[in-house]
Amino acid sequence: MHRGFRLALGMVILLAPAAGEARAQYYGGYGPWGWGGWGGGSTVQGDIARGLGYYYLGAGAYDEATARANAINADTVMKWNEYMFLAQQEANRREYLRRARRMRRDAAAGEALYKRARDNPDDRDITSGDALNAILDQLTNPRVHGTALRLIKTPISGEVIREIPFENASEAVTISLATLTGEEGWPPALQGPTFAEERKAYREAIERAVKEDEEGDISPETLRDVNEALARLRAKLEANKPADPVQYAEAADFLKALTAMTRMLQKPDLSKALAELASVKETTLGSLLAFMHAYNLRFGPATTAAQRTIYRNLYPLLVEARDRVLGKPSGGEKDNAPLARDDRHAIDFFQGLHLEHLDRRPGDERTKP
Repeated sequence: MHRGFRLALGMVILLAPAAGEARAQYYGGYGPWGWGGWGGGSTVQGDIARGLGYYYLGAGAYDEATARANAINADTVMKWNEYMFLAQQEANRREYLRRARRMRRDAAAGEALYKRARDNPDDRDITSGDALNAILDQLTNPRVHGTALRLIKTPISGEVIREIPFENASEAVTISLATLTGEEGWPPALQGPTFAEERKAYREAIERAVKEDEEGDISPETLRDVNEALARLRAKLEANKPADPVQYAEAADFLKALTAMTRMLQKPDLSKALAELASVKETTLGSLLAFMHAYNLRFGPATTAAQRTIYRNLYPLLVEARDRVLGKPSGGEKDNAPLARDDRHAIDFFQGLHLEHLDRRPGDERTKP
């Protein structure tokens, strides 16, 4: 699983205080699909795309006019959110199954562990972050109305947020990349012997990333191998463009999705968000959850007495927010969406980007319209 890391923020942020309210904005971006900042604003699930913050960090800043021209609409964002939500549920299922195996119990025990964390957690479930993550999943389920996070006005101090041991939910991304690049997943233009060596290198690197992600962190060496194999695929496609422009576009869109999602495997530096929290002083629980949604973060295990205390105090606030927004849990399984991801949703979400944007890094000069 993913290991916790302290919040730090190393993307390009503009601080725009207005009427005593500090706001964080993307330098460029997908119009309304960004995060609204700690000061409140448009922190609505319908306004944010899951994991888009990590994409920005990896891809670098580029002009907002270009993003608007790419016409990413609400339906595309909704489908991307659903795709990543389902990938996270699969990551959760695998983790609880691994725990059951470590306890020398059968597969059914994994589901029992999850249900306990969701419905009747003990102190260990709370301090491990499992019980908090179960509510996070419920509140950021794409089937929940877009105003859900805005309704959660429970105040929470910036000092508390700075102490939360967030972790990168990278396993959902590695699982998705492994699925996308399965034997039947490659578009026709990338199949056949011409690309056999590059496909094999990428698959091997991703399989290694999945294994490392299950056990801890993805190593820098594995991330390097994933990026290098992907670069070779892109170079080989440009050197061997198919005669059919439709096949070329399909292959290029596929590689854009792989490139953008690979960027999401890299841990960000979130220090500037901490600096902004120092000026905001107090925000809302809804803003915290929206931030975690946009940056694909989870609650990591509490490792200090202060963190354990924060989790014990935060859990009942999350329960109250969930029950107010969604109603009291019925004990049914409606919150457990079946794993039926459509890989097309991931490809569609990034197809409007140019590949050169994906190669940019934070600090690069803005792309001109």
